[in-house]
Amino acid sequence: MACFVCNDGTDDATLCNRHEPAKNGLRCCRGCDDFVALDLFPRGDRPGYACRKHVHVYGGGRVIKRKRMSDPVKKRRTWQWKMCYDDGKKFKQIPIGMCQKEIESEINKVDKQGTGKYVMMPIDITKPITIGNSVVVTLEERKALMKLVNKKNIQEYTRTVVTIQSSY
Repeated sequence: MACFVCNDGTDDATLCNRHEPAKNGLRCCRGCDDFVALDLFPRGDRPGYACRKHVHVYGGGRVIKRKRMSDPVKKRRTWQWKMCYDDGKKFKQIPIGMCQKEIESEINKVDKQGTGKYVMMPIDITKPITIGNSVVVTLEERKALMKLVNKKNIQEYTRTVVTIQSSY
């Protein structure tokens, strides 16, 4: 590790906290104990001093996730997107064609109170989930639809999804 002279003239063989954090495209990583490229650090508003490889060792990822999941709206939005993503993986349609806000706005058209008991499912499982290829279903309906998919009864799945879509 390189030594920096503090502004007061003493050399204590440590990185001075008044030293600019990103010099020449490099930043010091606490885990690597060396200077690494800025591209290897997580993106964020404030500079962190652990690269992506070591961010979990120093609590960065867990703290951010805990903070994000404490907000009920963000937690519900993340959960709804994850359900769509998992369905896309199941149907081998990754990536999905919608962002979290689009998913939430489509679900809010049906779920006016924001209960969180609704998710999105694809109409045609051979195509990615998009606004045009999705239907909002309850959690119970999703469970029944996934049983049909697991039994490889795709025609019954499509018929049920179209029936649900025509009801709203």
